[in-house]
Amino acid sequence: MASSATAKPRARQGTRRPAAGKGRAPAWLARWWKVALLVLLVTIGLPLAHALFGEVVALLGLAALIGFLVGRWTAA
Repeated sequence: MASSATAKPRARQGTRRPAAGKGRAPAWLARWWKVALLVLLVTIGLPLAHALFGEVVALLGLAALIGFLVGRWTAA
């Protein structure tokens, strides 16, 4: 029977970082696709929502959606 002083300590689970695969995007690209999405929301989404639902719904809806996305992306 092994004593606790000579027993090997077990590695903690979940402390290893996953290995980066070949298909993983670089960090700078991960940030810029979000910027591109915001630009598309404003340039395409706002006029489309305005045509479909009216001015007030388009402005409030897109403001809420963009606010939610920016809040999620900048959350700590």
